[in-house]
Amino acid sequence: MRPSRSSANLSFPRSPAYSRYAEVYDRIGQRTFGECIASATLHFLSEMGERSKHMVDLACGTGAASLAFAAAGIGVLGIDQSTAMLERARCAALNAGLPVEWRTGDLRDFSVDDRVDLVTCFYDGYNYLTEISDLDESFASVWNALRPGGLFIFDLNTRAKFGASWNDLCLVAVDRDDLFGIYQSWFEPETGLSPLILTFFVRTDDGAWDRFEEEHIERAYPLDEVRSLLTEIGFHVVSMLDYADRSVRFGGAGSEHSHRVVFIARRPEDVAESLP
Repeated sequence: MRPSRSSANLSFPRSPAYSRYAEVYDRIGQRTFGECIASATLHFLSEMGERSKHMVDLACGTGAASLAFAAAGIGVLGIDQSTAMLERARCAALNAGLPVEWRTGDLRDFSVDDRVDLVTCFYDGYNYLTEISDLDESFASVWNALRPGGLFIFDLNTRAKFGASWNDLCLVAVDRDDLFGIYQSWFEPETGLSPLILTFFVRTDDGAWDRFEEEHIERAYPLDEVRSLLTEIGFHVVSMLDYADRSVRFGGAGSEHSHRVVFIARRPEDVAESLP
């Protein structure tokens, strides 16, 4: 059943995405995905004989993937639009003793002082861009950030994922004495959009419950359209691979039947100019 947008909900105004959710994000185990896909990426790079010295991790969130890359000896710049998520990333890096640089920024429009070997964007980061022009802008920024020969690796939820797992969903995300949360989502095939309403209750120090809601909206893009966009910019698409959410290895060839597909694209060695 789809959440109502009627005046009955107005007494609980929704916070911007990844503001209040940042408070509970790691507490409900969301770091696991970032750690696993970073491990899968490092394994893939090792198999390819790739050695990355410097990278950018876009939509880095609380830094799970960024810290895994830093622990592997890569210099990491983590970029995220949410200051609340980055605060937790900074604390995690400090606790782990890992030298990661964090920056508040928009993945559609970012730049680096020195070009890097690798750019990543994981855990639906690009699904949050709801216009194809947004993807185009971000891919151009990635192109300009990469050295010739550098790799661009990112994942996307597919239409199959939204249709099978997110459509008319009402799921208890966590149920503990100090924390309760539910996810409600649906999928609109005609637009490719999938709104997700997060409702959480957090136990305060005085024993009361503090409620917050956030609305997240993702879009499913046809994989061929994304591949064509990368190619038009100049990237060589090396692979499109299936990925299971908690795996530490990428799977075989990804397709529209996959629930999550990882793109591996390379900026060619012999093309040095930047895009406007």
